[in-house]
Order: sequence, then C-alpha cells, then structure tokens
Amino acid sequence: MTRVLITGVSGFIGPHVVEACIKKGWQVVGIDIRDRNPKHSPPCTFWKGDLRTFSLCGFDYIIHLAFVTNIPNSIKNPIETTRDNIEMTAKVLESATKYNTKKLVFSSTASLYGHNPTPWREDMPSDPDPIEPYSWQKLSCEYLCKMWTKCYGLPTTVLRLFQVFGENQRHDTAMAAFFRAKKEGKPITLTQTTAQSTFRSAQRDFVYVKEVAEAFVRALESEKTGKGETINVGTGKVTTIEQIAKAIGGEVVFIPKRGFEVERHEADVNRAKELLGWSPTVDVLEWLEKFVPTLELK
Repeated sequence: MTRVLITGVSGFIGPHVVEACIKKGWQVVGIDIRDRNPKHSPPCTFWKGDLRTFSLCGFDYIIHLAFVTNIPNSIKNPIETTRDNIEMTAKVLESATKYNTKKLVFSSTASLYGHNPTPWREDMPSDPDPIEPYSWQKLSCEYLCKMWTKCYGLPTTVLRLFQVFGENQRHDTAMAAFFRAKKEGKPITLTQTTAQSTFRSAQRDFVYVKEVAEAFVRALESEKTGKGETINVGTGKVTTIEQIAKAIGGEVVFIPKRGFEVERHEADVNRAKELLGWSPTVDVLEWLEKFVPTLELK
C-alpha cells in the first residue's frame, strides 16, 4: 500500500489533503507540532512533535506543508522564522533522500511574485520579487528543492498556492477575520488600494481548498513532475476583497494599505493544466453564498 507523510497536517490545508489521499486508498501519516482539530481531522495516524526530531522512513511520498507562518510574524521575527523554515525543509529533504522517497511536493506561495505584472507565470522573464521574509523563505525553499533534485536525485515538485479558501479557514487569513467580524457584529475592515489603482480594494485569485488538495495528489501521481518544477495553483480569475466582504455581509470600513501588500494576484494556470491535468471549478462567491448561512452567528 502507498504510504504518504503529510507535514503540517494540523493546519488549514492539511486535513483536506489527508482526505484526498485517503480517497486514493493510501495509508496516511500526519505530523505537526500542534494538536489536531477534531472537527476537521479525517482519520489518519498522527505524530505530534517537531518533525526535525523524527525519522521519516518508510514513505513513498511526502507532502511538505509545515512552515512557520504568516507574513506579519515573519516581518516581526525574520531571523527565527528563517532559521526554522529553511532548516526544517532541508532536514525533510535530507530524510526523504536517505529513505528513498519517490517524490516530495513542497507547498509554496504566490506572494513571492511580489510586484511583478499579472497574470503571474512560473517562467516569466522577470525574477520573483519577494517583499517580506515569509515569501523570501518560501522562494529559498523552492530553490532548495530544485537544487536537491539536481544534486541528490530526489524527485521534487513545488506548488505555488494562491488565495486558498474553504472550510477550516486559517484563523489569521482575511476571510477568517471577516467571518469573526460577522459573528461579532463588527465592521469588516479592508485596506484601500492606492490612488493610481482602478479598483478600491485588493484583487485576489481565490482557489478552493479541496481542489488544492487534489492538486497535491495529482502532483504526486503525475509522471510529468518531479524535476523541481514550480506550478501555480490558482484559478486565473480575480475577485476583489470588497466583493468577498459584501458576500459575507455587514458594514465595511477602509484603512490605509500596508507596505507588504500587493494589490493584485492573478495566476496563469496553463502549467497546472499541462502537468497535472488540473482545472479548478469552484467559484469563491458562489461558495460563500452557501457557506455564510451556516456560520453560527452568536
């Protein structure tokens, strides 16, 4: 039976990836330094602790989601988060090589494109442009994966995730903050774009978490991946944050833009179609129309 290790399994995306792997009939082991949320945890073997202290032997595949988030935290703690994230990823790659893992898929972020013109392509001639430590750390780990494939022969693939949404939303995301405001009867706070922009609030490429989980599975299975390539995981469609806020409902107030924010994210998804045979279908506004009424507004 195929055995899969998922690091960072207690986060937002992890449980959905577990579910997708179990549907394939695979045996899944998840590892995280945090406890699991019983409301959002499909059954799998769970190891609690710092994955750097575990021997990661006996796995056909590894999906590496574990990472110290988020952008404001990385700005506040650049040295600590850099050390933890890059060392952790190197140790996972080393262990995967030692124990002959067939393929490792690393979860990266679209925010490393920075101020490049959209739509963002993996092979665009301008360099990635990380403007804060979190995105730079992700980019550094992308290069680490690609180098590891060339130097040590471990097949790796990198998925650059755009704005992931869905059930069990991470608490520090904008959408989760909007849900909390809705529950507490408070205004939803949005950052305003610059005067030169043609849209008032930021535009994002929202991609549904269960379809993201399917992209991870396809990246493991595809015979076209494993060469250290990067693949955008988005929809190629943008939605404004103001549209998201209005779909959730309630009063909206604007504050000035923060320095680390980019006004528009948009994916070119041709490579995902070509290498993974993957095309997302879930629209974020249609999903919110169904999901918002289920919130416990107490």
